Amino acid sequence: MTKKTLVEQLVDFASSAAFDSLPEDVVHESKRALLDSIGCALGGLSLDKGKIAVQVARGLGGPADARIFGTGQKVSVNASAFANGELITALDFDVCHIPPGHVSPYVIPSILAMAERHRVSGKRLVAALAVAHEVSVRFGPAMAYYRDIKPGEQISFPSIMGYSSSVFGGTLGAGMLMGLDPKHLAHALGMAGRIAPAQSMTQWARSLPATDEKYLMAGWASQAQVMAALLAQGGYRGDVGVLDGEFGFARYMGSSKWNPESITAGLGSQWLTPAITIYKPYPHCRITHTALDCLNSLMDKHGLAPEEMKEVRVYCDPHAANLDLWKTTEVISPMEAQMTVPWAISMAAHNVPRGPEWQDYATLANPRYRGFMQKVRTLPHPGFEAALAENPHSRIGKVEIDARDTTFVEERRFRKGSPATPETRMSDAEIVAKFKHNAGRVLTAEAMDRLADGILRLEEADDIEALAQWW
Repeated sequence: MTKKTLVEQLVDFASSAAFDSLPEDVVHESKRALLDSIGCALGGLSLDKGKIAVQVARGLGGPADARIFGTGQKVSVNASAFANGELITALDFDVCHIPPGHVSPYVIPSILAMAERHRVSGKRLVAALAVAHEVSVRFGPAMAYYRDIKPGEQISFPSIMGYSSSVFGGTLGAGMLMGLDPKHLAHALGMAGRIAPAQSMTQWARSLPATDEKYLMAGWASQAQVMAALLAQGGYRGDVGVLDGEFGFARYMGSSKWNPESITAGLGSQWLTPAITIYKPYPHCRITHTALDCLNSLMDKHGLAPEEMKEVRVYCDPHAANLDLWKTTEVISPMEAQMTVPWAISMAAHNVPRGPEWQDYATLANPRYRGFMQKVRTLPHPGFEAALAENPHSRIGKVEIDARDTTFVEERRFRKGSPATPETRMSDAEIVAKFKHNAGRVLTAEAMDRLADGILRLEEADDIEALAQWW
Protein backbone atom coordinates (compact mmCIF):
# COMPACT_ATOMS: atom_id res chain seq x y z
CA MET A 1 0.00 0.00 0.00
CA THR A 2 1.32 3.45 -0.93
CA LYS A 3 2.06 5.59 2.11
CA LYS A 4 -0.29 8.52 2.39
CA THR A 5 1.11 12.01 2.06
CA LEU A 6 0.87 14.39 5.01
CA VAL A 7 -1.83 16.32 3.16
CA GLU A 8 -3.87 13.15 2.78
CA GLN A 9 -3.46 12.37 6.47
CA LEU A 10 -4.78 15.84 7.34
CA VAL A 11 -7.73 15.29 5.03
CA ASP A 12 -8.46 11.96 6.73
CA PHE A 13 -8.47 13.73 10.09
CA ALA A 14 -10.85 16.45 8.86
CA SER A 15 -13.15 13.88 7.26
CA SER A 16 -13.55 12.02 10.55
CA ALA A 17 -14.04 15.08 12.74
CA ALA A 18 -17.83 15.33 12.90
CA PHE A 19 -19.31 17.37 15.72
CA ASP A 20 -20.47 14.34 17.69
CA SER A 21 -16.93 12.97 17.77
CA LEU A 22 -15.41 16.12 19.29
CA PRO A 23 -14.39 16.22 22.96
CA GLU A 24 -16.47 18.60 25.07
CA ASP A 25 -13.54 20.90 25.85
CA VAL A 26 -12.70 21.20 22.14
CA VAL A 27 -16.27 22.25 21.36
CA HIS A 28 -16.30 24.74 24.21
CA GLU A 29 -12.94 26.31 23.34
CA SER A 30 -13.88 26.60 19.66
CA LYS A 31 -16.95 28.63 20.60
CA ARG A 32 -15.03 30.82 23.04
CA ALA A 33 -12.37 31.57 20.43
CA LEU A 34 -15.05 32.52 17.91
CA LEU A 35 -16.80 34.87 20.33
CA ASP A 36 -13.54 36.52 21.36
CA SER A 37 -12.44 36.93 17.75
CA ILE A 38 -15.67 38.58 16.63
CA GLY A 39 -15.45 40.98 19.57
CA CYS A 40 -11.88 41.89 18.65
CA ALA A 41 -12.97 42.48 15.04
CA LEU A 42 -15.77 44.81 16.12
CA GLY A 43 -13.33 46.75 18.28
CA GLY A 44 -10.94 46.87 15.31
CA LEU A 45 -13.45 48.94 13.36
CA SER A 46 -12.25 51.90 15.45
CA LEU A 47 -8.81 51.83 13.89
CA ASP A 48 -7.78 53.25 10.53
CA LYS A 49 -6.44 49.79 9.66
CA GLY A 50 -9.90 48.31 10.15
CA LYS A 51 -11.67 51.10 8.27
CA ILE A 52 -9.32 50.82 5.30
CA ALA A 53 -9.70 47.03 5.15
CA VAL A 54 -13.49 47.39 5.08
CA GLN A 55 -13.31 50.04 2.35
CA VAL A 56 -11.03 47.88 0.21
CA ALA A 57 -13.20 44.81 0.70
CA ARG A 58 -16.31 46.70 -0.38
CA GLY A 59 -14.61 47.56 -3.66
CA LEU A 60 -13.63 44.00 -4.57
CA GLY A 61 -16.99 43.14 -6.14
CA GLY A 62 -18.63 39.77 -6.49
CA PRO A 63 -21.83 38.20 -5.13
CA ALA A 64 -23.12 39.22 -1.70
CA ASP A 65 -22.45 35.95 0.17
CA ALA A 66 -20.93 36.82 3.56
CA ARG A 67 -20.83 39.75 5.96
CA ILE A 68 -18.12 42.10 7.04
CA PHE A 69 -18.29 42.23 10.84
CA GLY A 70 -20.09 45.23 12.24
CA THR A 71 -21.28 46.64 8.93
CA GLY A 72 -24.35 44.54 8.14
CA GLN A 73 -23.08 44.42 4.56
CA LYS A 74 -22.63 41.23 2.57
CA VAL A 75 -19.79 40.98 0.09
CA SER A 76 -18.10 38.10 -1.71
CA VAL A 77 -16.57 35.31 0.37
CA ASN A 78 -13.16 36.50 -0.79
CA ALA A 79 -13.79 40.08 0.34
CA SER A 80 -15.41 39.01 3.60
CA ALA A 81 -12.46 36.78 4.49
CA PHE A 82 -10.03 39.60 3.75
CA ALA A 83 -11.80 42.29 5.77
CA ASN A 84 -12.60 40.09 8.74
CA GLY A 85 -9.06 38.76 8.94
CA GLU A 86 -7.70 42.28 9.11
CA LEU A 87 -10.35 43.32 11.64
CA ILE A 88 -9.73 40.44 14.05
CA THR A 89 -6.03 41.20 14.26
CA ALA A 90 -6.32 45.01 14.17
CA LEU A 91 -6.15 45.66 17.94
CA ASP A 92 -3.72 42.83 18.73
CA PHE A 93 -6.34 41.70 21.26
CA ASP A 94 -7.08 38.32 19.67
CA VAL A 95 -6.84 34.85 21.17
CA CYS A 96 -3.47 33.10 20.91
CA HIS A 97 -2.40 29.49 20.77
CA ILE A 98 1.06 28.68 22.07
CA PRO A 99 2.63 27.40 19.88
CA PRO A 100 2.71 28.88 17.29
CA GLY A 101 1.03 32.13 18.41
CA HIS A 102 -1.74 33.87 16.53
CA VAL A 103 -3.99 31.34 14.78
CA SER A 104 -7.63 32.47 14.99
CA PRO A 105 -7.29 35.58 12.76
CA TYR A 106 -5.82 33.36 10.06
CA VAL A 107 -8.40 30.56 10.04
CA ILE A 108 -11.73 31.94 11.28
CA PRO A 109 -12.46 34.46 8.45
CA SER A 110 -12.45 31.98 5.56
CA ILE A 111 -14.48 29.46 7.57
CA LEU A 112 -17.13 32.01 8.57
CA ALA A 113 -17.38 33.27 5.01
CA MET A 114 -18.10 29.75 3.75
CA ALA A 115 -20.44 29.08 6.68
CA GLU A 116 -22.57 32.05 5.64
CA ARG A 117 -22.43 31.28 1.95
CA HIS A 118 -23.58 27.70 2.47
CA ARG A 119 -25.83 28.42 5.47
CA VAL A 120 -24.44 25.52 7.45
CA SER A 121 -25.52 24.37 10.90
CA GLY A 122 -23.78 25.40 14.08
CA LYS A 123 -22.48 21.87 14.57
CA ARG A 124 -20.77 21.87 11.19
CA LEU A 125 -19.25 25.26 11.91
CA VAL A 126 -17.88 24.11 15.27
CA ALA A 127 -16.31 21.03 13.67
CA ALA A 128 -14.62 23.15 10.99
CA LEU A 129 -13.28 25.60 13.59
CA ALA A 130 -11.98 22.77 15.75
CA VAL A 131 -10.16 21.12 12.84
CA ALA A 132 -8.66 24.38 11.60
CA HIS A 133 -7.26 25.35 14.98
CA GLU A 134 -5.98 21.86 15.82
CA VAL A 135 -4.12 21.45 12.53
CA SER A 136 -2.67 24.96 12.76
CA VAL A 137 -1.32 24.59 16.29
CA ARG A 138 0.39 21.33 15.32
CA PHE A 139 2.48 23.21 12.76
CA GLY A 140 3.91 25.31 15.60
CA PRO A 141 6.35 22.73 16.99
CA ALA A 142 6.87 21.28 13.51
CA MET A 143 8.45 24.45 12.14
CA ALA A 144 10.78 27.10 13.55
CA TYR A 145 9.09 29.72 15.65
CA TYR A 146 10.50 32.18 18.19
CA ARG A 147 9.68 30.17 21.31
CA ASP A 148 12.09 27.35 20.50
CA ILE A 149 14.47 27.05 23.45
CA LYS A 150 17.98 25.66 23.32
CA PRO A 151 19.69 25.16 26.70
CA GLY A 152 22.09 27.96 27.51
CA GLU A 153 20.95 30.19 24.66
CA GLN A 154 18.92 33.37 24.78
CA ILE A 155 15.62 33.58 22.97
CA SER A 156 15.82 35.29 19.62
CA PHE A 157 13.75 35.34 16.49
CA PRO A 158 14.77 32.72 13.92
CA SER A 159 15.88 34.14 10.63
CA ILE A 160 12.57 33.21 8.97
CA MET A 161 9.23 32.93 10.78
CA GLY A 162 5.52 33.66 10.38
CA TYR A 163 2.05 32.13 10.23
CA SER A 164 1.95 30.88 6.65
CA SER A 165 1.23 27.33 7.79
CA SER A 166 -2.22 28.46 8.96
CA VAL A 167 -3.39 28.14 5.36
CA PHE A 168 -3.67 24.39 5.81
CA GLY A 169 -6.00 24.55 8.81
CA GLY A 170 -8.08 27.36 7.34
CA THR A 171 -8.41 25.66 3.98
CA LEU A 172 -9.45 22.40 5.63
CA GLY A 173 -12.17 24.19 7.60
CA ALA A 174 -13.46 26.15 4.62
CA GLY A 175 -13.44 23.07 2.39
CA MET A 176 -15.34 21.05 4.99
CA LEU A 177 -18.16 23.59 4.93
CA MET A 178 -18.20 23.59 1.14
CA GLY A 179 -18.73 19.84 1.18
CA LEU A 180 -15.55 19.02 -0.70
CA ASP A 181 -14.86 15.30 -0.93
CA PRO A 182 -11.45 14.00 0.25
CA LYS A 183 -9.92 14.13 -3.22
CA HIS A 184 -10.86 17.77 -3.83
CA LEU A 185 -9.99 18.75 -0.27
CA ALA A 186 -6.49 17.32 -0.74
CA HIS A 187 -6.08 19.33 -3.95
CA ALA A 188 -7.22 22.44 -2.06
CA LEU A 189 -4.53 21.92 0.57
CA GLY A 190 -1.93 21.34 -2.11
CA MET A 191 -2.76 24.67 -3.72
CA ALA A 192 -2.99 26.46 -0.38
CA GLY A 193 0.57 25.45 0.39
CA ARG A 194 1.76 26.84 -2.93
CA ILE A 195 -0.01 30.20 -2.70
CA ALA A 196 0.52 30.84 1.04
CA PRO A 197 2.04 34.24 1.87
CA ALA A 198 5.77 34.30 2.52
CA GLN A 199 7.08 34.11 6.09
CA SER A 200 7.72 37.81 6.63
CA MET A 201 7.31 38.23 10.39
CA THR A 202 11.01 38.47 11.24
CA GLN A 203 11.39 41.54 9.06
CA TRP A 204 8.14 43.04 10.32
CA ALA A 205 9.33 42.79 13.93
CA ARG A 206 12.33 44.94 13.06
CA SER A 207 10.44 47.66 11.22
CA LEU A 208 9.97 51.15 12.66
CA PRO A 209 7.64 52.91 12.26
CA ALA A 210 5.47 49.81 12.61
CA THR A 211 3.54 48.75 9.54
CA ASP A 212 -0.11 47.75 9.22
CA GLU A 213 0.37 44.25 7.79
CA LYS A 214 1.73 42.99 11.10
CA TYR A 215 3.06 39.46 11.58
CA LEU A 216 1.76 38.37 8.18
CA MET A 217 -1.39 39.89 6.73
CA ALA A 218 -4.30 37.84 8.08
CA GLY A 219 -6.68 39.02 5.37
CA TRP A 220 -4.29 37.94 2.62
CA ALA A 221 -3.79 34.51 4.18
CA SER A 222 -7.57 34.15 4.51
CA GLN A 223 -8.02 34.98 0.83
CA ALA A 224 -5.49 32.30 -0.09
CA GLN A 225 -7.58 29.73 1.76
CA VAL A 226 -10.78 30.81 0.01
CA MET A 227 -9.14 30.74 -3.41
CA ALA A 228 -7.53 27.34 -2.85
CA ALA A 229 -10.86 25.80 -1.83
CA LEU A 230 -12.80 27.41 -4.69
CA LEU A 231 -10.23 26.40 -7.29
CA ALA A 232 -10.22 22.82 -6.07
CA GLN A 233 -14.00 22.77 -6.20
CA GLY A 234 -13.79 23.98 -9.79
CA GLY A 235 -11.33 21.28 -10.82
CA TYR A 236 -7.84 22.67 -10.22
CA ARG A 237 -5.32 20.02 -9.20
CA GLY A 238 -3.02 20.82 -6.30
CA ASP A 239 0.22 19.28 -5.10
CA VAL A 240 -0.88 16.70 -2.52
CA GLY A 241 2.81 16.16 -1.73
CA VAL A 242 3.40 19.80 -0.91
CA LEU A 243 4.32 18.98 2.71
CA ASP A 244 6.62 16.10 1.83
CA GLY A 245 10.09 15.70 0.41
CA GLU A 246 13.28 17.72 0.47
CA PHE A 247 11.82 20.72 -1.35
CA GLY A 248 8.41 20.89 0.30
CA PHE A 249 6.59 23.67 2.14
CA ALA A 250 8.93 23.99 5.12
CA ARG A 251 11.95 24.26 2.83
CA TYR A 252 10.61 26.89 0.48
CA MET A 253 9.10 28.88 3.38
CA GLY A 254 12.59 29.10 4.85
CA SER A 255 12.02 27.23 8.10
CA SER A 256 15.20 26.07 9.80
CA LYS A 257 13.22 23.20 11.33
CA TRP A 258 10.82 20.59 10.00
CA ASN A 259 9.38 17.94 12.29
CA PRO A 260 6.24 16.57 10.61
CA GLU A 261 5.83 13.97 13.35
CA SER A 262 4.62 16.81 15.58
CA ILE A 263 1.69 17.27 13.21
CA THR A 264 0.57 13.66 13.03
CA ALA A 265 1.34 12.37 16.54
CA GLY A 266 -1.99 11.50 18.16
CA LEU A 267 -3.90 13.35 15.44
CA GLY A 268 -7.55 12.44 15.83
CA SER A 269 -7.17 10.89 19.27
CA GLN A 270 -5.41 13.68 21.18
CA TRP A 271 -6.60 17.27 20.86
CA LEU A 272 -3.94 19.81 21.78
CA THR A 273 -5.86 23.05 21.32
CA PRO A 274 -7.72 23.51 24.65
CA ALA A 275 -4.57 23.27 26.75
CA ILE A 276 -2.69 25.94 24.76
CA THR A 277 -5.44 28.50 24.12
CA ILE A 278 -4.71 31.90 25.69
CA TYR A 279 -7.04 34.91 25.83
CA LYS A 280 -5.81 38.47 26.11
CA PRO A 281 -7.12 40.76 28.86
CA TYR A 282 -5.10 43.63 27.40
CA PRO A 283 -5.11 44.99 23.80
CA HIS A 284 -1.37 44.63 23.52
CA CYS A 285 1.31 42.14 22.56
CA ARG A 286 1.07 39.29 25.03
CA ILE A 287 4.73 39.61 26.10
CA THR A 288 3.72 42.50 28.37
CA HIS A 289 0.81 40.76 30.05
CA THR A 290 2.57 39.21 33.05
CA ALA A 291 4.18 42.55 33.82
CA LEU A 292 0.84 44.33 33.43
CA ASP A 293 -0.69 41.91 35.92
CA CYS A 294 2.14 42.72 38.33
CA LEU A 295 1.71 46.46 37.85
CA ASN A 296 -2.04 46.32 38.42
CA SER A 297 -1.54 44.22 41.55
CA LEU A 298 0.98 46.67 43.01
CA MET A 299 -1.28 49.64 42.27
CA ASP A 300 -4.24 47.90 43.92
CA LYS A 301 -2.27 46.82 46.99
CA HIS A 302 -0.57 50.12 47.66
CA GLY A 303 -2.87 52.69 46.07
CA LEU A 304 -0.09 53.92 43.83
CA ALA A 305 -0.85 56.78 41.44
CA PRO A 306 1.09 57.37 38.21
CA GLU A 307 2.36 60.77 39.33
CA GLU A 308 4.04 59.12 42.33
CA MET A 309 6.06 56.75 40.17
CA LYS A 310 9.60 57.90 39.53
CA GLU A 311 10.66 54.91 37.45
CA VAL A 312 9.05 51.64 36.39
CA ARG A 313 11.35 48.77 35.44
CA VAL A 314 9.69 46.03 33.45
CA TYR A 315 11.38 42.63 33.17
CA CYS A 316 9.90 40.51 30.41
CA ASP A 317 10.50 38.27 27.42
CA PRO A 318 14.12 38.82 26.29
CA HIS A 319 13.29 38.80 22.59
CA ALA A 320 11.03 41.82 23.09
CA ALA A 321 13.27 43.61 25.53
CA ASN A 322 16.02 43.59 22.93
CA LEU A 323 14.03 44.82 19.91
CA ASP A 324 13.28 48.47 19.20
CA LEU A 325 9.60 47.95 18.37
CA TRP A 326 8.96 46.77 21.93
CA LYS A 327 11.11 49.49 23.56
CA THR A 328 10.28 52.57 21.52
CA THR A 329 8.62 55.63 23.02
CA GLU A 330 7.94 57.05 19.56
CA VAL A 331 4.30 56.05 19.26
CA ILE A 332 3.06 57.27 15.88
CA SER A 333 0.07 55.02 15.31
CA PRO A 334 -1.86 52.20 16.99
CA MET A 335 0.63 49.74 15.50
CA GLU A 336 3.41 50.98 17.78
CA ALA A 337 0.98 51.42 20.68
CA GLN A 338 0.00 47.76 20.66
CA MET A 339 3.59 46.53 20.73
CA THR A 340 5.78 48.88 22.75
CA VAL A 341 6.08 48.08 26.47
CA PRO A 342 6.26 51.70 27.73
CA TRP A 343 2.88 52.51 26.18
CA ALA A 344 1.19 49.48 27.73
CA ILE A 345 2.61 50.36 31.15
CA SER A 346 1.36 53.94 30.76
CA MET A 347 -2.12 52.73 29.83
CA ALA A 348 -2.32 50.44 32.86
CA ALA A 349 -0.82 53.03 35.20
CA HIS A 350 -3.50 55.53 34.16
CA ASN A 351 -6.33 52.95 34.33
CA VAL A 352 -7.38 53.50 30.72
CA PRO A 353 -10.18 50.99 29.92
CA ARG A 354 -8.81 47.85 28.29
CA GLY A 355 -10.02 47.91 24.73
CA PRO A 356 -9.97 50.16 21.67
CA GLU A 357 -9.42 53.07 24.09
CA TRP A 358 -5.74 52.12 24.37
CA GLN A 359 -5.31 52.86 20.66
CA ASP A 360 -7.72 55.72 20.01
CA TYR A 361 -5.99 58.72 18.48
CA ALA A 362 -7.22 60.93 21.32
CA THR A 363 -5.45 58.59 23.73
CA LEU A 364 -2.30 58.52 21.63
CA ALA A 365 -2.21 62.33 21.62
CA ASN A 366 -2.56 62.72 25.41
CA PRO A 367 0.68 64.37 26.64
CA ARG A 368 0.32 62.86 30.13
CA TYR A 369 0.21 59.33 28.75
CA ARG A 370 3.04 59.98 26.32
CA GLY A 371 5.21 61.63 28.95
CA PHE A 372 4.86 58.70 31.34
CA MET A 373 6.62 56.42 28.84
CA GLN A 374 9.89 58.17 29.66
CA LYS A 375 9.69 56.66 33.16
CA VAL A 376 9.60 53.09 31.84
CA ARG A 377 12.63 50.87 31.31
CA THR A 378 12.20 47.61 29.41
CA LEU A 379 14.62 44.88 30.46
CA PRO A 380 15.09 41.17 29.77
CA HIS A 381 14.02 38.94 32.62
CA PRO A 382 17.13 36.89 33.53
CA GLY A 383 15.09 33.82 34.44
CA PHE A 384 12.81 33.77 31.42
CA GLU A 385 14.46 30.96 29.44
CA ALA A 386 14.85 28.70 32.49
CA ALA A 387 11.24 29.20 33.55
CA LEU A 388 9.98 28.55 30.03
CA ALA A 389 12.08 25.41 29.69
CA GLU A 390 10.63 24.16 32.98
CA ASN A 391 7.01 24.90 32.05
CA PRO A 392 5.90 25.87 28.52
CA HIS A 393 3.06 27.93 29.99
CA SER A 394 5.46 30.12 31.95
CA ARG A 395 5.87 33.73 30.86
CA ILE A 396 7.65 35.05 33.92
CA GLY A 397 7.62 38.80 34.38
CA LYS A 398 8.52 41.31 37.07
CA VAL A 399 7.84 44.97 37.78
CA GLU A 400 9.80 47.31 40.05
CA ILE A 401 8.25 50.70 40.85
CA ASP A 402 10.27 53.44 42.48
CA ALA A 403 7.80 55.58 44.47
CA ARG A 404 7.45 57.07 47.99
CA ASP A 405 11.19 56.62 48.60
CA THR A 406 10.93 52.86 48.26
CA THR A 407 10.80 50.21 45.57
CA PHE A 408 7.67 48.13 45.15
CA VAL A 409 8.29 44.76 43.51
CA GLU A 410 6.10 41.97 42.19
CA GLU A 411 6.95 38.94 40.07
CA ARG A 412 4.62 36.38 38.50
CA ARG A 413 5.19 33.27 36.46
CA PHE A 414 1.84 32.99 34.67
CA ARG A 415 -0.29 35.71 33.09
CA LYS A 416 -4.02 36.24 33.16
CA GLY A 417 -5.69 34.54 30.22
CA SER A 418 -3.45 31.49 30.33
CA PRO A 419 -4.99 28.06 31.02
CA ALA A 420 -1.97 27.28 33.24
CA THR A 421 -3.90 27.69 36.51
CA PRO A 422 -7.55 28.04 37.56
CA GLU A 423 -6.77 31.61 38.66
CA THR A 424 -5.29 32.72 35.35
CA ARG A 425 -7.77 30.99 33.06
CA MET A 426 -10.37 33.43 31.70
CA SER A 427 -13.92 32.35 32.49
CA ASP A 428 -16.81 32.45 30.04
CA ALA A 429 -18.16 35.46 31.91
CA GLU A 430 -14.86 37.30 31.50
CA ILE A 431 -14.73 36.53 27.78
CA VAL A 432 -18.31 37.71 27.34
CA ALA A 433 -17.51 40.94 29.23
CA LYS A 434 -14.48 41.52 26.99
CA PHE A 435 -16.58 40.83 23.90
CA LYS A 436 -19.24 43.34 24.98
CA HIS A 437 -16.68 46.03 25.75
CA ASN A 438 -15.12 45.64 22.30
CA ALA A 439 -18.48 45.43 20.53
CA GLY A 440 -20.13 48.27 22.45
CA ARG A 441 -19.17 50.93 19.94
CA VAL A 442 -20.80 49.02 17.09
CA LEU A 443 -23.63 46.78 18.28
CA THR A 444 -26.76 47.42 20.30
CA ALA A 445 -27.16 45.77 23.70
CA GLU A 446 -29.70 43.39 22.18
CA ALA A 447 -27.34 42.38 19.38
CA MET A 448 -24.48 41.77 21.82
CA ASP A 449 -26.64 39.60 24.06
CA ARG A 450 -28.02 37.58 21.16
CA LEU A 451 -24.62 37.10 19.61
CA ALA A 452 -22.85 36.09 22.81
CA ASP A 453 -25.61 33.70 23.81
CA GLY A 454 -25.92 32.29 20.29
CA ILE A 455 -22.21 31.58 19.92
CA LEU A 456 -21.94 29.88 23.30
CA ARG A 457 -24.88 27.69 22.22
CA LEU A 458 -23.72 27.43 18.62
CA GLU A 459 -24.46 23.72 18.28
CA GLU A 460 -28.17 24.50 18.60
CA ALA A 461 -28.26 26.58 15.40
CA ASP A 462 -29.77 24.80 12.39
CA ASP A 463 -28.75 27.61 10.03
CA ILE A 464 -25.89 29.98 10.80
CA GLU A 465 -27.71 32.82 9.04
CA ALA A 466 -29.95 33.35 12.07
CA LEU A 467 -26.87 34.16 14.13
CA ALA A 468 -24.82 35.90 11.45
CA GLN A 469 -27.38 38.68 11.14
CA TRP A 470 -26.26 39.95 14.55
CA TRP A 471 -22.58 40.33 13.66
